[in-house]
Amino acid sequence: MQPRPVRSQIYLPVLRFGITDEDWGFVILASIFGYAVPFLLGWKYQQVPLELAGWLVMMGGSILALNLLRRHNRPAWLKHVLQAALLGRIRRRRLPGERGGDWLLAKEDS
Repeated sequence: MQPRPVRSQIYLPVLRFGITDEDWGFVILASIFGYAVPFLLGWKYQQVPLELAGWLVMMGGSILALNLLRRHNRPAWLKHVLQAALLGRIRRRRLPGERGGDWLLAKEDS
């Protein structure tokens, strides 16, 4: 057998069930939510507590949703989208040559 050139795969993301390691936090939070809500509200179906299946349904649903959402998106896009939605556009560094925001000058005048 001839030796083949080996391309390093060290920089490729690690996938489990199609989810990268950075998204497992969202899956775990959804699973905890799926367990905690039926437990705290005491939901039952024919004397069977719904938290037994709630976490599994939420985990499967979040894995499915993240697989569908991530199909054509870059890595870490969900984290950046959430940060942008929560922090807003003011919480960013200024670009070179950009002066302070007009909102800052308006505060000083009044």
